[in-house]
Amino acid sequence: MKHLVKRCLTCRHFRPQDTVEGICRIDKTLSPDYPIMGHEDVCASWLTAGQQYYIRAGWVKKQLENKQEDQQ
Repeated sequence: MKHLVKRCLTCRHFRPQDTVEGICRIDKTLSPDYPIMGHEDVCASWLTAGQQYYIRAGWVKKQLENKQEDQQ
């Protein structure tokens, strides 16, 4: 996966909440007050999510399409 860019959306610890941001679950002791991160953010604890990235990217794309349909 040479094309994989280090960013939160590609990190194993990241959970997307909407089309712009999500939560970082690197420190599970913070539950339920996980820090909010943007999809493009990155931290020192980044760990590749592998195939999970494509599932997340598809989910974000579908959410954006649904939002555009609702606005029309």
